[in-house]
Amino acid sequence: MAAQYNMPLTEEPFVALSEKLGVSFDYLKNELESYLRKGLIIRIGPQLNYKAFRGESVAALVGVKVEENRIFEVARMINNESGVKHNFLREDENYNLWYTIKAKDKEALIEKIKTLMEKCKVEDYIVLPSRRVYKMDVKYDLYKGVSWSNRIERNEKVPLVEELGISPKLLKDMEKNFSVEERPFRKFAEKYGMKEGEIVDLLKELIEKRVVRDFYAVLNGERAGFKENGMNLVRTESPEKVAKILLELFPQITHLVERECPENWNYPLYFMVHAFERETIEKIAQEVREIEGVEEVRILYSKMNLRNI
Repeated sequence: MAAQYNMPLTEEPFVALSEKLGVSFDYLKNELESYLRKGLIIRIGPQLNYKAFRGESVAALVGVKVEENRIFEVARMINNESGVKHNFLREDENYNLWYTIKAKDKEALIEKIKTLMEKCKVEDYIVLPSRRVYKMDVKYDLYKGVSWSNRIERNEKVPLVEELGISPKLLKDMEKNFSVEERPFRKFAEKYGMKEGEIVDLLKELIEKRVVRDFYAVLNGERAGFKENGMNLVRTESPEKVAKILLELFPQITHLVERECPENWNYPLYFMVHAFERETIEKIAQEVREIEGVEEVRILYSKMNLRNI
């Protein structure tokens, strides 16, 4: 919980965290490395905002109707495509496979999806490009048994890393290769010709600009006991108004995104909740249904994470 919610952003973050917890650095290092080996923690360090990177600044959620006997075949083909991040089998009578994919611009994104679906020999699918991200902060409260965070996206536009004159390579290297050490920034400072303090200050600045979403440990929710993963589809004529109410009332939401919708699929607002029990998600959805302007809420529960099959 401390590594998720209270990770200090200093030149020696793990030393500072061990002091906060009243444990030795060696104990903290052993525990965190054990969680990493077991896959309970996916990674630790700066978590980047894809919208800040030129080659992947536009994204879409895609729902696909796949015959049951072809699910793994199609899922593997999707996983092999660049820019794919999430890929889930969900409970839905219309579209049972849902993935997210990124590209440099909307035109490239649509063409990329079309080509991929033709390759998969899939004809029935729906493309839902992101219009606005209101929240994207995945943290799990192990005491409450539900996802929980208060960080929201206050600005629609995120500056591109290239426009800021910052090395995308440095940021992606840190996100991928940050390790539990007394001075984890030292190897990046030496590699990129900077001082450790300069990197720390840079990350603080980029968190303010939302180029970096946060600095923390990313948990594997399912391994931590959060077996239920509900994607909530909201039908409303006032997505911005409803989204702002959701942000105020429901810290349990991890993702809240407004999407472009075709005429035959009028669900412009999507939010995610993760929980130990399905009843927790159902209760939140029922409260959302009572909000003025909300016409319908459908929950598509995850049956399987297909990303690493």
